[in-house]
Amino acid sequence: MIYTQKELAHLIFLAGVVRDGNKKGLMEETLQCLLYIVKSLPEVDLPEGVVQHIEALTEKLERELRGENDRLHEIQHNLSHPFERKSRDS
Repeated sequence: MIYTQKELAHLIFLAGVVRDGNKKGLMEETLQCLLYIVKSLPEVDLPEGVVQHIEALTEKLERELRGENDRLHEIQHNLSHPFERKSRDS
């Protein structure tokens, strides 16, 4: 099925409204629509500036997710070993 340029433009508009209006309740639906489109593409030709911005956003996502993951591991360790404490001097 072909998704027309007009339909894509409308989706881009809606995604912008959700993002700019901070509509957190609609973020999941918006992301799902965009994921369907991105997954359907074997590759995409983008301007260099856009690629650089995507790379910066990707690095931020990875850094924050790694930080959360590290924190969860620390919490799990502390819960499973409640009487062990990390030495602050080491």
